[in-house]
Amino acid sequence: MRALNLKLLRDLWRMRGQALAIALVLAAATSTFVLSMGVNRSLAETRDAYYARNHFADVFVEMTRAPRTIVDRVAAIEGVQRVEGRIQQYASLDMPGRAVPVRALINSIDEHGYNRLNLVTLREGRLPRPGAPQEVVVDEAFAKANALSIGDEVSALIYGSQQPLSIVGIGLAPDFIYALAPGDIVPDETRFGIFWMGELALEAATDRKEAINALSLTLQHGASEAEVIRKLDDVVAPYGGAGAYGRKDHISNAFVDNELAQLDAMTRVIPPVFLVVATFLVYIVLGRLIRTERTQIGLIKAFGYSDWAIASHYLKFSLAVAALATIGGAAAGIWMGRAMTEIYLQFFRFPFLEYRISGGVFLAAAALSFGAASLGAMVGMRTAARLNPAVAMSPPPPPVYRSGTLERFGTWAGFTTIGHMIARHIARWPWRSAITVLGVSLSLALLFATLQFLDSSRAMLDSFFFRAQRQDMTVTFTEPRNEDVIYALQQLPGVIRVEPMRGVPVKLSYANRTERAAIESTSEDAILSARIDSSGAELGLPAAGLMLSRRLADKLAVDAGDRVHVELLGGRQTELEMPVAGIVDEFVGERAYATQDVLERLTRDASPVGLALLRTDPAYRESILTRLKGMPLILGVSERDAAMSRFEELIDQNINTMLFFYIAFASAIAVGVVYNSARILFSERAHELATLRVLGYFRSEVGLVMLGELALLVVAAVPVGCIIGYWLAQFMTAMFSSDLFRLPFAPSRATFGVASLVVMTAASLTALAVARRVFGLDMVRVLKGQE
Repeated sequence: MRALNLKLLRDLWRMRGQALAIALVLAAATSTFVLSMGVNRSLAETRDAYYARNHFADVFVEMTRAPRTIVDRVAAIEGVQRVEGRIQQYASLDMPGRAVPVRALINSIDEHGYNRLNLVTLREGRLPRPGAPQEVVVDEAFAKANALSIGDEVSALIYGSQQPLSIVGIGLAPDFIYALAPGDIVPDETRFGIFWMGELALEAATDRKEAINALSLTLQHGASEAEVIRKLDDVVAPYGGAGAYGRKDHISNAFVDNELAQLDAMTRVIPPVFLVVATFLVYIVLGRLIRTERTQIGLIKAFGYSDWAIASHYLKFSLAVAALATIGGAAAGIWMGRAMTEIYLQFFRFPFLEYRISGGVFLAAAALSFGAASLGAMVGMRTAARLNPAVAMSPPPPPVYRSGTLERFGTWAGFTTIGHMIARHIARWPWRSAITVLGVSLSLALLFATLQFLDSSRAMLDSFFFRAQRQDMTVTFTEPRNEDVIYALQQLPGVIRVEPMRGVPVKLSYANRTERAAIESTSEDAILSARIDSSGAELGLPAAGLMLSRRLADKLAVDAGDRVHVELLGGRQTELEMPVAGIVDEFVGERAYATQDVLERLTRDASPVGLALLRTDPAYRESILTRLKGMPLILGVSERDAAMSRFEELIDQNINTMLFFYIAFASAIAVGVVYNSARILFSERAHELATLRVLGYFRSEVGLVMLGELALLVVAAVPVGCIIGYWLAQFMTAMFSSDLFRLPFAPSRATFGVASLVVMTAASLTALAVARRVFGLDMVRVLKGQE
């Protein structure tokens, strides 16, 4: 066996280029697996450790106002382990030198440190002290975005009263890993922050002495969350309970879970593409190697080596390549994983997030690489093992070339001599040519499926920010108002149009399915908001009944014409049966829509204005914001252009980084496939090419024989890759969608062109690198060798 091992080392060195090309493709699969699995586990373990250490609650509920004694009543519910009540109050902040209103959500904490749920992790400073009503802790992201530090002061409008706040600490909490202002779809730390204030101080500021408006609780092991929520809703209903919900529906946790689901989808979609290509490459290279070593195999068997010894020798070749790929791919995966973790640390508010990877991930990645390499080697191993020594030592029968369909087509099409040579060779090795086409097409498909996410993002921007939201500003109020507030806003200089809008939380039920959602209403003549479906059509509100988003309708298993049970969460706790009048297939959220009249039947409070949409004159922007900032009834103002810019910024931070990785991955496939095809083609046709040179053909003409075949296969792979990429992109778009948003599938022609150009450039450069051997061909040495 020592002799065979020495031969293996010589084979690996002699074929190092092809071995490295295969290893490159396998390394891409390994790195993707290590990247996604490592980041997924790091993010999940960090989240779980953070939740456990800071005692993140299992169930949450908000109320209008309830006595603090309700905590004891909730604690008595079977299955409840611990309960904590607190006050949550939105406030407007007056930031010096800024006209834009800034919002904050202020949470109460016990000044004596008796809190046991949703604990604050201090990054700097301390918690507010008893008897210091002005002291607050600010969340770290808001402090960084607004250049705030310990000792700074901000003025806040809390519950209608202006109050100075002194920052004594900077911290984080598990219930605000991802913090969104009401009505926003992307976080903006410059305009919205989380504050923590002493319990007694916030009671006094909001006139809630011995009262609370929010509850958090943890459950005993084995307790039924649904049953606890049902009983909890009964307890808080008289106090304006807005409907209890579990951790999975908590907005901060939902965004983290969504990111974990996308990482899991990446693990299941991307590595298999590379593994398939690598398997075929090993099959081609080993097949060619065994054909060229027929005589050596026969001699080795004649000296007494067993069939298994010969088969295992070629298996070791593929496993050596897989070992190299595993080492290189793991190193690349760790590097990319750390880069991606840094992005998540900016995106999610964790106190720590380190890229940690277990030995199991490396073992799984190695198993995938070794498995793909072994599978590709099976056919070659079987061929080598079955070769009879006598047959192996005799020359193989020459290939049979006969006039076929492709040959006749070439004659009809007027192919040149070189064209006939190219067509004849492709027809002689159809399976190998098909594998080359498949490999290049898969690289193009993967690149296209990734690039089209930019198209999806642009389509969502166009649908949500441009067509569905036509206002310049959105004004939110401290509580629902009557229509007088609309007339007051219309009087502001520079305001062109004002439209009311309202959203109320409800529980929708159909058969045995129940979902929490919000019903939004607008005026009948509204033009500043619209419902745009996936086809781009604008849908009007039904005169009666509800219009549901497609995702919400699918969850409830309802269609137009069905009737759903609607329960208002909070307020009068009204319950009605309403028909589903229509369904809109939109991209963001799970919502229901109704006219103002339909919503008033449910709320019965004659307060149809929850927020106002404003179209303004850009020249009056600063003055309008300044006037709105001074109105006590206004909670906050968001601007569509600012939200859109923030959304684009988040896309740049995330998608562009991943695009760099996937362009490298797709190029790796193209390089691996084309390089191996070119090297095999050159080794097979070196004698023919040297003969052509002796017969007087120029180097360029001889090089065209090889490059022309490769070019023809790569060009043939482009339409195949576009078709596969179209299917793969649809599949990936569906897998990366979630309850929070659904990516539209809207690929552009430019994306097809860019993906094709990148792959063809990588393939061309690789082919040219191999073609240098043709230009430097030693005709005498080649012609003296055995063909």
